[in-house]
Amino acid sequence: MSKEDEENLLRWMQGKDVSEVMALLMKHGNLYSRRILKFFQWFCKYAPIVIMCFHAYGIWDFAQHPREMFEPYEENLPCYLFIYFMLYVLPMVIILASRFFYLCWRYRIPFFYFFGINAAHIVEWSWYTTNEMMDSCYTIMLLTAMFYAYGFIDMFVNKTKIGRKVCA
Repeated sequence: MSKEDEENLLRWMQGKDVSEVMALLMKHGNLYSRRILKFFQWFCKYAPIVIMCFHAYGIWDFAQHPREMFEPYEENLPCYLFIYFMLYVLPMVIILASRFFYLCWRYRIPFFYFFGINAAHIVEWSWYTTNEMMDSCYTIMLLTAMFYAYGFIDMFVNKTKIGRKVCA
């Protein structure tokens, strides 16, 4: 790219949002760039939902037993760090990346779940999920379910003919 082309491009991009530029690249970039960006958009949409569902199932399964989940051992610290990163840090990074694709609020509901779960860990001052955290985890799951119910009702009322007729 020549200096003149770069200046023209920067002049054109002045005042544009990053999501507009990413959408343009996804439409008109080279094939390799389009595939990577589409995969990254798909990942930002659906990976948090999958992680949230697996985490919620793990919490529910853990709550069915009276004993603590595990006794932490120093030898297993790398495994604990990996699990912590995958369940608590990765979704926080994905929320920043999701900004590039300007995802609607329905795709961002899992982030409220992750913020709440991280808050429960901070309040209990523990990396590990303990029995004392179960009430707060269930409360966060209920709040997340209410967000999804609101999203479904909103979508039904605003996006379907029958919903517009019934609620008009």
